[in-house]
Order: sequence, then C-alpha cells, then structure tokens
Amino acid sequence: MLVDSHLHVWRSSQDYPEPAATAVSSYSDVPLELWRQYMDEYSIDRAILVQPVYPGEDNSFVADCAASDSDRLAAVCVVDPSNPNAPDKLEYWASERGCKGVRLRPRIMGEDTTFGDPTTYRLWERASVLNLVVSLLASPEHLSMTALLAERFPDVNIVIDHMAHPDVESGVSAPDFRALLDLARYPRVFVKISGYYYFSKVGYPYADCWDFVRALYDQFGSRRLMWGSDFPHVLLQLGYRRCLMLQQRLYPFLSEADLDRIMGVNAADLYW
Repeated sequence: MLVDSHLHVWRSSQDYPEPAATAVSSYSDVPLELWRQYMDEYSIDRAILVQPVYPGEDNSFVADCAASDSDRLAAVCVVDPSNPNAPDKLEYWASERGCKGVRLRPRIMGEDTTFGDPTTYRLWERASVLNLVVSLLASPEHLSMTALLAERFPDVNIVIDHMAHPDVESGVSAPDFRALLDLARYPRVFVKISGYYYFSKVGYPYADCWDFVRALYDQFGSRRLMWGSDFPHVLLQLGYRRCLMLQQRLYPFLSEADLDRIMGVNAADLYW
C-alpha cells in the first residue's frame, strides 16, 4: 500500500499574501485533477490533503476534494486555536465536512504565541473526542511544549510534519534533535520523514539528512514514521518519482515490512 501522507491542493487566489517560503505560488491553481494524475501514474492508493497556508480557516476546498472520494482521500483542516469558538469550528469541519485531522502551525509567525497556551486546551479536548489526528508544523523550539501536550492529551495522535525542520548542521546529537527523539516515549506521537529540501544544506539526495532518518527509525521504529511528498512543492525540488523512491534507494536498513508501514500502512491506520 502507498499512502501519501502530506500534500496540498488549492484554488489560485491573490486574496492572501504570497508566502515566500513555498516553491509553488498561491497565485497558481493546484487542482485535485492534477493530483489525481500523479496518484494514478504512481499507483498511490490513498492520500491526505493538508490545508495550505493561503486560505486560512476556509477549509472548503480540501474538505470537498476529500469528500469526493473519501475511500482514497482524507482532509486535514486548520482552525485558529486562539479563537474562543475554535472547538465548535473544529467540530463543524470534522462532523459536518468530514475532515479527519487538524493542523496547528506554531512555526508560522503569529501562530506560535498560542501554541500550548491553556486557553487552547479545549481545542485539544475536542480533537480527542472527535478522534482527530493533530498535525504540527513545528520547529525544534516547539518540541518541549509538544511533549507537555502529549503528556496532557495521551489519547490524541500527534504527527510532527517534516521532522520538525531539524538543524542538520548541528548533528543528531544536538539538544534540539534529541528533543524530537525523546518524543518517542509517547506512543501516539508520529513523525513524517518528509520535506528534506526545507532543511538540507546539500540538495538531492540530501545526504546530510540520512543520519537523522536513521536516528528516528532507531528511536520510533517503523510503526511511527510516515512518508509524505509535500506535493506540489516537491515537483520543483526533486520530482515526485525520486521522492517516492528515496526511502527504498537510500536506507538499506529498512526491511520490506518497514517500507510497507512507512510508505502507507501507518497513515492508512491513522486516517482510515
């Protein structure tokens, strides 16, 4: 089974500021039909549509896309955790519109100040009741708070996007990366081994990231790691096929059973 655990689709819009950190412009249309072409070409069984930054809390597009093929597509929504009505908004997107996860983004300026604040606990409680997966777009400095949240909400599955953007120049023994490895003590914390180009200093095949992936494997095991492409941004970085094959080509320590879990089974179990 192949499950792409992290991709984006969106309608083009100039109503939002142009993010500087992404490869594909929000002014370009990234329709579901384009993703379906890649899904079919590479025999991807299922996929998780993560709400992009541009539309804010209007999750309508990803929700509608997922609802059009709910056996193969799942949506991860965004709500503003600082909003007092955030729990009810989350319930709407989950119960009425079918979203299976929610993404919190402390890495984004303006959203970091509320991460882990007690005023947001009601949102986490509602996510637990709704059995939603909480994805975190985080940096290393957010991992200590992530540990506290994992402790406080042990029934919530937490997925760390893009390996929490490690500082690869500091090495796997650096305290920041050790903080990520230490999250393995919480059985419902998962890590996406994805988005290498956001933190690698050397480019494809990202040799400076290999030791980090091995350390994550040694600490979390294959049952709590997930592959994701970061489509469409991956298309302008290394291409979809190389992204899909990277784990199989570069990590000989992964058995076939490990690859099955990382490349699909784990995400399918979480979201379906």
